[in-house]
Amino acid sequence: AAPYDEPVPSRFNPIESPESATVIAADGSQIYPDQHAAVPYYLTNIGLFAYYHGPEQRLPDQFTDPQLVYAPLLLFDHERQLVNRETVNARRAVAEMQALANMAWTLRGEARPLVALYDGTLLKYYSDREVTDARQIMSDYHGALVHLHDTQALLAGYIDATRSRVVISLLHLLSLAPEDVTQANLETDGDLEGLHDAALFGRVLGPGQRSAVMIQNSPHNLTYRRRGENYEIGFFYLNVSNNPFRAEIVRLDIPVWVGRDKEAVESLQALILEQCGIQNSQYPYALTRADELAVVSHTDHSHLDEMIAMELLKYNLPVRQSSKLETKGHARGNRQQHRLR
Repeated sequence: AAPYDEPVPSRFNPIESPESATVIAADGSQIYPDQHAAVPYYLTNIGLFAYYHGPEQRLPDQFTDPQLVYAPLLLFDHERQLVNRETVNARRAVAEMQALANMAWTLRGEARPLVALYDGTLLKYYSDREVTDARQIMSDYHGALVHLHDTQALLAGYIDATRSRVVISLLHLLSLAPEDVTQANLETDGDLEGLHDAALFGRVLGPGQRSAVMIQNSPHNLTYRRRGENYEIGFFYLNVSNNPFRAEIVRLDIPVWVGRDKEAVESLQALILEQCGIQNSQYPYALTRADELAVVSHTDHSHLDEMIAMELLKYNLPVRQSSKLETKGHARGNRQQHRLR
Protein backbone atom coordinates (compact mmCIF):
# COMPACT_ATOMS: atom_id res chain seq x y z
CA ALA A 1 0.00 0.00 0.00
CA ALA A 2 1.05 3.59 -0.59
CA PRO A 3 -0.47 6.94 0.39
CA TYR A 4 -2.48 8.81 -2.22
CA ASP A 5 -2.49 12.44 -1.14
CA GLU A 6 -3.31 12.06 2.57
CA PRO A 7 -0.76 11.11 5.26
CA VAL A 8 -1.18 7.45 6.23
CA PRO A 9 -1.55 8.14 10.00
CA SER A 10 -4.45 10.55 9.36
CA ARG A 11 -7.92 10.11 10.85
CA PHE A 12 -10.92 11.90 9.40
CA ASN A 13 -14.15 12.63 11.25
CA PRO A 14 -17.40 12.38 9.27
CA ILE A 15 -19.09 15.45 7.91
CA GLU A 16 -22.85 15.90 8.07
CA SER A 17 -24.65 13.76 5.55
CA PRO A 18 -25.72 15.60 2.37
CA GLU A 19 -29.30 16.87 2.54
CA SER A 20 -30.20 14.88 -0.57
CA ALA A 21 -28.47 11.95 -2.25
CA THR A 22 -29.12 8.78 -4.22
CA VAL A 23 -27.65 5.46 -3.09
CA ILE A 24 -27.83 2.45 -5.39
CA ALA A 25 -26.55 -1.06 -4.73
CA ALA A 26 -26.17 -4.32 -6.61
CA ASP A 27 -25.58 -7.87 -5.44
CA GLY A 28 -25.85 -11.25 -7.09
CA SER A 29 -26.49 -14.94 -6.56
CA GLN A 30 -26.40 -18.00 -8.78
CA ILE A 31 -27.30 -21.61 -9.44
CA TYR A 32 -24.24 -23.47 -10.66
CA PRO A 33 -24.37 -25.90 -13.60
CA ASP A 34 -25.03 -29.49 -12.58
CA GLN A 35 -23.78 -32.33 -14.74
CA HIS A 36 -26.45 -34.60 -13.23
CA ALA A 37 -29.39 -32.34 -14.16
CA ALA A 38 -31.94 -33.33 -16.82
CA VAL A 39 -30.94 -30.24 -18.82
CA PRO A 40 -27.65 -28.42 -18.25
CA TYR A 41 -27.96 -24.74 -17.36
CA TYR A 42 -26.85 -22.14 -14.88
CA LEU A 43 -28.64 -19.10 -13.54
CA THR A 44 -27.52 -15.74 -12.22
CA ASN A 45 -29.77 -13.29 -10.43
CA ILE A 46 -28.83 -9.67 -9.80
CA GLY A 47 -30.65 -7.64 -7.16
CA LEU A 48 -30.72 -3.85 -7.56
CA PHE A 49 -31.89 -1.35 -4.97
CA ALA A 50 -32.13 2.45 -5.06
CA TYR A 51 -32.51 4.50 -1.88
CA TYR A 52 -33.31 8.21 -2.04
CA HIS A 53 -31.95 10.27 0.85
CA GLY A 54 -33.76 13.54 1.34
CA PRO A 55 -36.67 15.40 2.91
CA GLU A 56 -39.15 14.09 0.32
CA GLN A 57 -39.15 10.61 1.94
CA ARG A 58 -39.44 9.03 -1.48
CA LEU A 59 -40.01 5.28 -1.62
CA PRO A 60 -37.05 3.15 -2.77
CA ASP A 61 -36.96 1.34 -6.09
CA GLN A 62 -35.98 -2.30 -6.47
CA PHE A 63 -35.40 -4.64 -9.38
CA THR A 64 -34.15 -8.13 -10.14
CA ASP A 65 -32.39 -9.30 -13.29
CA PRO A 66 -32.40 -13.12 -13.58
CA GLN A 67 -30.50 -14.69 -16.48
CA LEU A 68 -30.98 -18.37 -17.38
CA VAL A 69 -28.00 -19.57 -19.41
CA TYR A 70 -28.33 -22.71 -21.51
CA ALA A 71 -26.71 -21.82 -24.84
CA PRO A 72 -23.83 -24.26 -25.47
CA LEU A 73 -21.46 -21.42 -26.38
CA LEU A 74 -21.74 -20.06 -22.83
CA LEU A 75 -22.40 -23.28 -20.97
CA PHE A 76 -19.35 -25.26 -22.06
CA ASP A 77 -15.67 -24.41 -21.98
CA HIS A 78 -13.12 -24.90 -24.74
CA GLU A 79 -12.68 -28.53 -23.72
CA ARG A 80 -16.44 -29.12 -24.06
CA GLN A 81 -16.88 -29.47 -20.31
CA LEU A 82 -19.46 -27.57 -18.27
CA VAL A 83 -18.01 -24.24 -17.19
CA ASN A 84 -16.73 -24.32 -13.62
CA ARG A 85 -17.96 -22.37 -10.63
CA GLU A 86 -15.13 -19.85 -10.91
CA THR A 87 -16.36 -18.91 -14.38
CA VAL A 88 -19.96 -18.53 -13.23
CA ASN A 89 -18.80 -16.40 -10.29
CA ALA A 90 -16.73 -14.19 -12.59
CA ARG A 91 -19.59 -13.71 -15.06
CA ARG A 92 -21.97 -12.91 -12.20
CA ALA A 93 -19.54 -10.35 -10.76
CA VAL A 94 -19.31 -8.61 -14.14
CA ALA A 95 -23.09 -8.73 -14.53
CA GLU A 96 -23.44 -7.04 -11.13
CA MET A 97 -21.12 -4.21 -12.15
CA GLN A 98 -22.84 -3.83 -15.52
CA ALA A 99 -26.26 -3.71 -13.85
CA LEU A 100 -24.97 -1.13 -11.36
CA ALA A 101 -23.59 0.99 -14.21
CA ASN A 102 -26.87 0.79 -16.13
CA MET A 103 -28.84 1.79 -13.05
CA ALA A 104 -26.49 4.71 -12.38
CA TRP A 105 -26.99 5.87 -15.96
CA THR A 106 -30.77 5.58 -15.65
CA LEU A 107 -30.75 7.59 -12.40
CA ARG A 108 -28.09 10.09 -13.43
CA GLY A 109 -30.64 12.91 -13.19
CA GLU A 110 -31.53 12.12 -9.57
CA ALA A 111 -30.18 13.89 -6.49
CA ARG A 112 -26.41 14.06 -6.14
CA PRO A 113 -24.16 12.71 -4.87
CA LEU A 114 -24.99 9.43 -6.56
CA VAL A 115 -23.37 6.59 -4.60
CA ALA A 116 -23.02 3.17 -6.26
CA LEU A 117 -22.29 0.32 -3.85
CA TYR A 118 -20.82 -3.00 -4.94
CA ASP A 119 -20.49 -5.97 -2.61
CA GLY A 120 -16.81 -6.92 -2.47
CA THR A 121 -13.50 -5.74 -3.84
CA LEU A 122 -13.27 -3.66 -7.00
CA LEU A 123 -9.82 -5.03 -7.82
CA LYS A 124 -10.87 -8.04 -9.90
CA TYR A 125 -8.46 -10.26 -11.76
CA TYR A 126 -9.30 -13.47 -13.60
CA SER A 127 -6.86 -15.95 -15.11
CA ASP A 128 -7.40 -18.16 -18.15
CA ARG A 129 -6.18 -21.06 -16.03
CA GLU A 130 -9.26 -20.83 -13.82
CA VAL A 131 -11.90 -18.88 -15.75
CA THR A 132 -13.15 -19.54 -19.27
CA ASP A 133 -12.73 -16.49 -21.54
CA ALA A 134 -11.08 -14.55 -18.71
CA ARG A 135 -9.79 -11.82 -21.02
CA GLN A 136 -13.26 -11.06 -22.33
CA ILE A 137 -14.65 -11.04 -18.81
CA MET A 138 -11.98 -8.56 -17.69
CA SER A 139 -12.69 -6.40 -20.74
CA ASP A 140 -16.41 -6.37 -19.91
CA TYR A 141 -15.64 -5.51 -16.29
CA HIS A 142 -13.45 -2.56 -17.24
CA GLY A 143 -16.14 -1.45 -19.68
CA ALA A 144 -18.62 -1.30 -16.80
CA LEU A 145 -16.17 0.82 -14.78
CA VAL A 146 -15.89 3.24 -17.70
CA HIS A 147 -19.69 3.44 -17.90
CA LEU A 148 -19.88 4.21 -14.17
CA HIS A 149 -17.21 6.87 -14.55
CA ASP A 150 -19.30 8.45 -17.30
CA THR A 151 -22.13 8.88 -14.78
CA GLN A 152 -19.72 10.41 -12.21
CA ALA A 153 -21.12 8.03 -9.61
CA LEU A 154 -19.23 7.61 -6.35
CA LEU A 155 -18.43 3.92 -6.80
CA ALA A 156 -17.36 1.91 -3.75
CA GLY A 157 -16.68 -1.77 -3.20
CA TYR A 158 -17.80 -2.65 0.32
CA ILE A 159 -15.84 -5.30 2.24
CA ASP A 160 -17.25 -5.87 5.72
CA ALA A 161 -15.09 -8.81 6.85
CA THR A 162 -11.78 -7.66 5.49
CA ARG A 163 -8.67 -9.72 6.19
CA SER A 164 -6.42 -7.41 4.21
CA ARG A 165 -2.87 -6.90 5.48
CA VAL A 166 -1.52 -4.33 3.05
CA VAL A 167 -1.02 -1.61 5.69
CA ILE A 168 0.51 -4.10 8.12
CA SER A 169 2.93 -5.14 5.36
CA LEU A 170 3.78 -1.48 4.73
CA LEU A 171 4.55 -0.93 8.42
CA HIS A 172 6.77 -4.02 8.41
CA LEU A 173 8.62 -2.71 5.35
CA LEU A 174 9.16 0.68 7.01
CA SER A 175 10.63 -1.05 10.08
CA LEU A 176 13.39 -2.74 8.05
CA ALA A 177 16.85 -1.30 7.61
CA PRO A 178 17.76 -0.84 3.92
CA GLU A 179 20.12 -3.83 3.97
CA ASP A 180 17.32 -6.03 5.40
CA VAL A 181 14.88 -5.37 2.55
CA THR A 182 15.16 -8.82 0.99
CA GLN A 183 12.64 -11.13 -0.61
CA ALA A 184 12.84 -13.47 2.37
CA ASN A 185 12.03 -10.67 4.83
CA LEU A 186 9.19 -9.38 2.67
CA GLU A 187 7.48 -12.77 2.54
CA THR A 188 6.44 -12.37 6.18
CA ASP A 189 5.38 -9.42 8.32
CA GLY A 190 8.00 -10.04 11.00
CA ASP A 191 6.81 -9.09 14.47
CA LEU A 192 3.46 -8.06 12.95
CA GLU A 193 2.82 -11.49 11.42
CA GLY A 194 -0.75 -12.63 12.03
CA LEU A 195 -2.21 -9.14 12.40
CA HIS A 196 -4.73 -7.75 9.93
CA ASP A 197 -5.37 -4.14 8.98
CA ALA A 198 -8.79 -4.27 10.65
CA ALA A 199 -7.17 -5.01 14.03
CA LEU A 200 -4.84 -2.04 13.61
CA PHE A 201 -7.54 0.40 12.58
CA GLY A 202 -9.88 -0.92 15.25
CA ARG A 203 -7.44 0.63 17.72
CA VAL A 204 -6.84 3.80 15.71
CA LEU A 205 -10.23 4.89 14.37
CA GLY A 206 -12.98 6.25 16.59
CA PRO A 207 -16.69 5.87 15.79
CA GLY A 208 -17.42 7.14 12.28
CA GLN A 209 -13.79 7.95 11.50
CA ARG A 210 -12.02 6.87 8.33
CA SER A 211 -8.39 6.33 7.45
CA ALA A 212 -6.43 8.05 4.72
CA VAL A 213 -7.10 7.03 1.13
CA MET A 214 -4.35 4.68 -0.02
CA ILE A 215 -3.39 2.89 -3.23
CA GLN A 216 -2.53 -0.80 -3.32
CA ASN A 217 0.68 -1.28 -5.27
CA SER A 218 0.23 -4.54 -7.16
CA PRO A 219 0.68 -5.84 -10.72
CA HIS A 220 -3.09 -6.25 -11.02
CA ASN A 221 -3.73 -2.63 -10.02
CA LEU A 222 -1.13 -1.55 -12.56
CA THR A 223 -3.25 -3.09 -15.32
CA TYR A 224 -6.16 -0.93 -14.14
CA ARG A 225 -3.98 2.19 -14.23
CA ARG A 226 -2.82 1.37 -17.74
CA ARG A 227 -6.44 1.59 -18.87
CA GLY A 228 -6.51 5.14 -17.55
CA GLU A 229 -5.47 6.91 -14.37
CA ASN A 230 -9.13 7.18 -13.34
CA TYR A 231 -9.43 3.42 -12.97
CA GLU A 232 -6.64 2.57 -10.55
CA ILE A 233 -8.21 1.24 -7.35
CA GLY A 234 -7.63 2.88 -3.98
CA PHE A 235 -9.16 2.14 -0.59
CA PHE A 236 -9.75 3.42 2.91
CA TYR A 237 -10.86 1.92 6.20
CA LEU A 238 -13.96 3.10 8.04
CA ASN A 239 -15.24 2.47 11.55
CA VAL A 240 -18.99 2.09 11.06
CA SER A 241 -19.66 1.47 14.76
CA ASN A 242 -21.20 4.14 16.98
CA ASN A 243 -19.92 2.32 20.07
CA PRO A 244 -16.64 3.81 21.37
CA PHE A 245 -15.78 0.48 23.00
CA ARG A 246 -16.36 -1.79 20.00
CA ALA A 247 -15.04 -0.87 16.58
CA GLU A 248 -16.52 -2.32 13.38
CA ILE A 249 -13.91 -1.83 10.66
CA VAL A 250 -14.83 -2.14 7.00
CA ARG A 251 -12.79 -1.49 3.90
CA LEU A 252 -14.07 0.53 0.96
CA ASP A 253 -12.42 0.14 -2.43
CA ILE A 254 -12.77 3.24 -4.59
CA PRO A 255 -11.52 4.16 -8.06
CA VAL A 256 -9.17 7.10 -8.35
CA TRP A 257 -11.89 9.27 -9.89
CA VAL A 258 -13.53 9.13 -6.45
CA GLY A 259 -10.37 9.02 -4.31
CA ARG A 260 -8.84 12.21 -5.71
CA ASP A 261 -12.01 14.22 -4.88
CA LYS A 262 -11.94 14.95 -1.14
CA GLU A 263 -15.53 16.20 -1.12
CA ALA A 264 -16.66 12.97 -2.80
CA VAL A 265 -14.82 10.84 -0.22
CA GLU A 266 -16.33 12.87 2.63
CA SER A 267 -19.83 12.47 1.20
CA LEU A 268 -19.28 8.75 0.69
CA GLN A 269 -18.10 8.37 4.30
CA ALA A 270 -21.14 10.22 5.66
CA LEU A 271 -23.67 8.36 3.51
CA ILE A 272 -22.21 4.94 4.34
CA LEU A 273 -22.55 5.76 8.05
CA GLU A 274 -26.12 6.93 7.53
CA GLN A 275 -26.94 3.77 5.58
CA CYS A 276 -25.51 1.57 8.34
CA GLY A 277 -27.45 3.54 10.93
CA ILE A 278 -30.79 2.75 9.27
CA GLN A 279 -30.68 -0.80 10.63
CA ASN A 280 -27.94 -0.31 13.24
CA SER A 281 -25.71 -2.69 11.32
CA GLN A 282 -22.21 -2.71 9.88
CA TYR A 283 -23.78 -3.27 6.48
CA PRO A 284 -25.38 -0.48 4.40
CA TYR A 285 -29.15 -0.74 4.10
CA ALA A 286 -29.14 -0.55 0.29
CA LEU A 287 -26.66 -3.44 0.02
CA THR A 288 -28.67 -5.51 2.51
CA ARG A 289 -31.79 -5.08 0.40
CA ALA A 290 -29.93 -5.83 -2.84
CA ASP A 291 -28.63 -9.03 -1.25
CA GLU A 292 -32.16 -10.05 -0.24
CA LEU A 293 -33.41 -9.43 -3.77
CA ALA A 294 -30.57 -11.45 -5.29
CA VAL A 295 -30.89 -14.59 -3.18
CA VAL A 296 -31.86 -17.74 -5.07
CA SER A 297 -33.22 -20.12 -2.46
CA HIS A 298 -33.30 -23.91 -2.54
CA THR A 299 -37.05 -23.64 -3.12
CA ASP A 300 -36.45 -21.36 -6.11
CA HIS A 301 -33.97 -23.91 -7.47
CA SER A 302 -36.50 -26.73 -7.09
CA HIS A 303 -39.26 -24.71 -8.76
CA LEU A 304 -37.00 -23.93 -11.71
CA ASP A 305 -36.14 -27.61 -12.15
CA GLU A 306 -39.86 -28.46 -12.03
CA MET A 307 -40.63 -25.84 -14.70
CA ILE A 308 -37.91 -27.26 -16.94
CA ALA A 309 -39.28 -30.79 -16.45
CA MET A 310 -42.80 -29.60 -17.34
CA GLU A 311 -41.54 -27.99 -20.53
CA LEU A 312 -39.75 -31.20 -21.51
CA LEU A 313 -42.93 -33.20 -20.94
CA LYS A 314 -44.95 -30.64 -22.89
CA TYR A 315 -42.92 -31.46 -25.99
CA ASN A 316 -42.79 -35.20 -25.23
CA LEU A 317 -39.10 -35.06 -24.41
CA PRO A 318 -37.73 -37.49 -21.84
CA VAL A 319 -36.95 -36.14 -18.40
CA ARG A 320 -33.81 -37.98 -17.45
CA GLN A 321 -31.46 -37.72 -14.56
CA SER A 322 -27.95 -39.03 -14.81
CA SER A 323 -27.44 -42.73 -14.23
CA LYS A 324 -25.64 -41.85 -11.01
CA LEU A 325 -28.64 -39.98 -9.57
CA GLU A 326 -31.10 -42.61 -10.78
CA THR A 327 -29.05 -45.30 -9.05
CA LYS A 328 -29.01 -43.25 -5.85
CA GLY A 329 -32.76 -42.78 -6.09
CA HIS A 330 -33.42 -46.50 -6.48
CA ALA A 331 -31.03 -47.33 -3.65
CA ARG A 332 -32.78 -44.91 -1.30
CA GLY A 333 -36.28 -45.70 -2.45
CA ASN A 334 -36.89 -48.58 -0.03
CA ARG A 335 -34.70 -47.26 2.72
CA GLN A 336 -36.46 -46.86 6.05
CA GLN A 337 -35.60 -44.38 8.72
CA HIS A 338 -35.19 -45.87 12.19
CA ARG A 339 -35.12 -43.96 15.41
CA LEU A 340 -33.52 -45.00 18.66
CA ARG A 341 -35.89 -45.18 21.56
